[in-house]
Amino acid sequence: MTARWNTPSGHQWTIEAGTQRVTLVEVGGGIREYTVNGRDVLAGYPADAMASKGVGQILAPWPNRIRDGKYTFDGQEHKLGWDETDKRTAIHGLVRWELWDRLDHTPTAVTLARTVQPRPGYPFALVLRVQYSLGKDGLTVEHQAINVGPTAAPYGLGIHPFLTLGAESLETATLMLPAGRRIVVDDRLLPTGEVTDVEGTDWDYRSGKKIGSASLDTAFVVTERDSDGIAVSELVDAEGRGGQLWQDSSFGWVQVYNGVGPNGVANQAVAVEPMTCPPDAFNSGEGLIRLEPGEKWQGTWGVRPL
Repeated sequence: MTARWNTPSGHQWTIEAGTQRVTLVEVGGGIREYTVNGRDVLAGYPADAMASKGVGQILAPWPNRIRDGKYTFDGQEHKLGWDETDKRTAIHGLVRWELWDRLDHTPTAVTLARTVQPRPGYPFALVLRVQYSLGKDGLTVEHQAINVGPTAAPYGLGIHPFLTLGAESLETATLMLPAGRRIVVDDRLLPTGEVTDVEGTDWDYRSGKKIGSASLDTAFVVTERDSDGIAVSELVDAEGRGGQLWQDSSFGWVQVYNGVGPNGVANQAVAVEPMTCPPDAFNSGEGLIRLEPGEKWQGTWGVRPL
């Protein structure tokens, strides 16, 4: 048998609209690049490299961390393997390194799918679908999750895009977040149970402020939305150039991280991660989606270049 090999991120699918270009990947079903006029709107990685720091990846059937990899659902205890041995947590779901199938590909849109098979720690069956499409307003990403198993299943979703200004340092960039509350975490980055208002603190980015030397690896509660339920985060330079990330009402939380970026360079990208639930939701139950057999969930987010 001949070994199958293409690139570390698998097959590549490109869509374009005007000067916008997006490349999607088979491994993880995520975004490898998003450029406008050759300028990076989202930080990416080369075709001959693996995704690092979660860049562009889909985080399902849970985002963020599960304490000790353990949870109880409908009276049954489950144990997942640790992805972070130092923190003793299971992080970012089961599909980041799985091969996704292409269902459809047009010049401006790609639809991918992945089946989550029952396994130890997550004995539930889901079909995940994602459609990426480009239009005059930028990139739109539509997610679906369908429970194809015989029992109810716990579910959560996160996405891991990095907003960037290219090679420009972010110390003088302005970050705006639609978040009025912050989840307090311990040294394992797990919730302590305390949620605090950001009013009058260094965590208040609702009106936009310079990132400066701030270190962010923080989960926020989304509190600011427009009349359509859309919440918008924004990263711009002094001239207002950059990008907006928007999320619909399905995503009630956002994780923000500005440590080392996907290319190993600090202070050149900010991960702004829409999440349907906060960290450790499989234990707290907060924001956790319960999918009954045959039930479908859907949510949408996107990026607008500025």
